[in-house]
This record gives sequence, structure tokens and C-alpha cells, in this order.
Amino acid sequence: MSAPIENMQENEFCEIEATVASGFENVVKEDAEEKFNVPVDAKRGRIAFKVPMKDVKKVLDLGGIDNCFVVMSRFSNVNFPEDELDCMALLRKIVYNVNWKNGLDAWSKIFSFHHPIASSPETVPVDLGAPTLSSRFHQPKNPSEEKKPKLSKSERRKLRKQQAREKFAAQHVQKAKEGENVEKAEDLETVSTTETGKNDDENLNENTNNSQNVSEKAVSDSTCTVEKSAQKETLEKEQAPAPKKPKTTDQDPMKPAFRVTCNRNGQGHPFDSMGAASNFGGAVYNYFHWNVSMKQFDIEVILNIEGNEVSVCLALTRESLHRRYITAFGPTALRATHAYNMLRLCKLQPGEIICDPMCGGGSIPLQSAVSWDKCVSICGDIINNALKRTKENINYVAQTQPISLDVVRWDVTNLPLRTESMDVCITDLPFGIRVGSKMNNWKLYPGALMEMARVTRVEKGRACLLTQDKKCINKALSVTARYWKCRNMVGLNMGGLAACVYVLYRTVEKYNAEDAAQMLSTALEHAKQKEGGSPTKTDTNQ
Repeated sequence: MSAPIENMQENEFCEIEATVASGFENVVKEDAEEKFNVPVDAKRGRIAFKVPMKDVKKVLDLGGIDNCFVVMSRFSNVNFPEDELDCMALLRKIVYNVNWKNGLDAWSKIFSFHHPIASSPETVPVDLGAPTLSSRFHQPKNPSEEKKPKLSKSERRKLRKQQAREKFAAQHVQKAKEGENVEKAEDLETVSTTETGKNDDENLNENTNNSQNVSEKAVSDSTCTVEKSAQKETLEKEQAPAPKKPKTTDQDPMKPAFRVTCNRNGQGHPFDSMGAASNFGGAVYNYFHWNVSMKQFDIEVILNIEGNEVSVCLALTRESLHRRYITAFGPTALRATHAYNMLRLCKLQPGEIICDPMCGGGSIPLQSAVSWDKCVSICGDIINNALKRTKENINYVAQTQPISLDVVRWDVTNLPLRTESMDVCITDLPFGIRVGSKMNNWKLYPGALMEMARVTRVEKGRACLLTQDKKCINKALSVTARYWKCRNMVGLNMGGLAACVYVLYRTVEKYNAEDAAQMLSTALEHAKQKEGGSPTKTDTNQ
């Protein structure tokens, strides 16, 4: 149970904003409109809508969103001055006008704190602190220090070679000097042995003087050693890292800890995100006197600045929701949010059979088994490590909720399934970057599409494929055009890769083994031309 917040009203509405993978905005928009029956505004990478306060927790059940926030206040047409200090003073004053009560009410529906959280301070401070400049870009520069120009790779290589030659020359000169000293010592020894006429007293005096010189030199050497050790200790003390500064504020256990994160977009701002977050966070601290913690925080305040639009939000998620249902990650683990949106594109109906023939870590079948429990989900892969990860993820989900999912080891080009036994085939094809190769895709994609055409139902069957190798998938679709028609394509940004989701519908053409073999041979001939020789026998799922 969360702590009560002052004057909470269940009938109040709050504005929710959620981040979405670029390309899936319309898919998540339809999902939110169906579940909450409210209009949804979709922008690039995010959606926004209003829900009753009592339904805030249900927002986290949207399978296609990554992070979720409650918008406390929006400020439009904010005229930022040209001076940075004036901008920081303006952002600090915004704290007075934020609807903290609405945000904390929504926050309390998901999180809890062991003491009541007041939505306003007992005494509103008159001053929220003096604005400060950014610590990253506005440090005073020393004019005596000249910035060294950046060198190219070839210039750095030449510099290293030159330094190596200079070092070798210095060593050669040093060895030559040492050789000259040895020759001089030998000459002196020869002269001393040939000298005659010295008496024993002179030799005795010389030995005595030499012993005294040796003792004096030993004393001086020991003194120098002590001085050098003292200098070394002083230098180590100077180079030692400075001790951490003690905290200037005491932690109040009766109040929550918070941090401020700033997301800035647009041009013409005379400040950076770090400076805006620092000044706004200082104003929030002076307003509420909450504890400050960048890692172990209870409340995360989000400051969004987009051009002249400013919004202040509270985070309703501590980490991205794309990790749900996944505990064993592979080299190309698909996000759970991507899997959910791909399944939404298939327009699934109760009782249908869903197959993922190249499941990898099991993101897609796990999501279908949890979110579409009235459908039957099966999956498989040819790689043993992939099957192991899928089983670990199934066991992880089974700890919190019942799940029915079968995993089989098979080859995607020779599935052990009856003809026209599946309703939907959905999978994340190998891109050929981290797993497999682009060359193998020219043989894998046509073979997989042909086998999916065999096992899916005529006219009613669908396929949903995700890949970044667009040239290869387009060629495979042209080869299998008799069986598949592309109805929808959704561009997707996956970590900087321009991927695409293809939604295919099965035609009315019956599967014919002879025609399929001929089509496949055509595809293999094309792959042979790409390869520049005869195709080698490789693992089809690699």
C-alpha cells in the first residue's frame, strides 16, 4: 500500500506520456485506444493520452511501450533569453507553477513510500536559489594553455616512428659515451702502472685520501637517497586522489529521495541539458527539501525541453519495460516491446496457432503466450544455445504466471509440421551481422519462406518477418510471389540499423512441391551468382 497523499480524488484525470520504438507509434496508438477508449496523440517516438487516476497502473500493461511518465504541467511558448543565467533563473521559477499534486497522486498508484508525501511545502520559499552556469561547457579557460590540434591516424603513426628513432639515437649516444669513459679509465690505469719513483709513504697517503673520499661519497649518497625518498613521498601525496567531499545536506528519512533528468531537443538554447537539470533540481530541493540521490532515488523528475515547449513529468517506470519476460539474453535478443508490436500487426484471433520457427531467445513466443493466452504458441530453433535460452526464459516467466509453450529443435527449411497446420508464422530473421552472414541469407530466406508457405493455411495464413537485409528479403519475396503477398511494411530503427517489418498474407495458391522445388532452385542459382561459385553446405539457421 502506498502512503496516502493529501486530498486524493479517484475521479481526477492525468496525462500519460510513453516512449515507443520509432516506427511502431501507430501500432501502440491503436492498442491504447482499444484498452482505454480515449483519444491518443502519437508523435515520433512517443504517445500521449489522458486516463482516469484509478487506471494509471493499467498503463504499464501496454506491451508496446518502453518508458512511461505522468505529465504534471506543460508550458508552451516559453521565451528563453539569450543569456544562460537568465534561462536558468526562468527554469527555476517554473517549479512554483508545476501541478505536483496530480503527479504525486499518479506516482502513488504504482510506487510506495513509508511516509506521507506532501504535494506542497509547509512554507513556500520566496527564493529558490541563485542560478548557476553549466559545469561542462562554461568553465573559465586558461589563455596560456593552447589546445593541441587533433592528429590524423597517419600523422600519429609518423609521430610514433619519429619518437622511436629519437629514442634509439639517444640510447646510441649514451652507449658511445659509456665506451669513451671505459677507454679513458684503461688509459689512466696504464699510465699509473708505468709510473715509477713514488715511495711507499706517498702511496699510503694516497690510499688514505681515497678511503676518506669513498666514505664522504657514501655519506653524500645516503643523504641524496633520503632526500629523493622524501621528494617521492611528497609527489605521491600530491598525485593522490583528493578525498571525497562530505555531504553538505543531511538525509531526512521522513522525505523521499529524488533526481532530475533533462531531455532537450531543438536549436537556439544557450544552455545544455546538464545545466538545466542541475538548476531545476536545485530549485526542487529548495522547494521541497527532499533528499538528493542520483542512483538510489524514489522519485525521478523529468524535465522535457523541445524548442519553446517545456513539460515537467514524473517517471512511472524505474527501467525500460522492454526487458520484461527476458532474463537470458543472447547476441541478438529481440526486445519484448518489438515482439508485442509485431504480434499486434498480425491481427491475432482466439484459437489460432502461432509459430516462431527461429525463436532465438524466445521473445516472440513468450509474448504471444502471455498476452494472447487464448492462442496456441509453438517455437523452435536449430541452435542448441538458443533453445537453452528459451527454456530459461520460459522457466523465469512460469515463476510468476502460468504459461503454455512448446519448444522444438528443428530446421526452418524442413519443419516437422503438417501442411496447412499453422495460422501465423512470425520470426526475427538473422540480419547477417552478429549472427550468420549476408551470403547465407540468400539461401536461407527463400527456403524459410517456402517452408512457411507450406505449413500455413491457404488464404487465411499470415507471416510477420523482421529483418535488416532488405535486398535479400525482397529477392526472396519475388521468388515466392506465388504464395506470399506483402500487405504492410513498417520501418523500424533498431540501435541505429534501419530494419523493416514485413506483414505477408498467404495467397489462394495451393502448395505444390514440384513448383516449390523449381522456385528454390532458382533462388539457389541466384545465391551461387552472388557467391561467385557453388553454394557450400552450411547450417541453414546460422
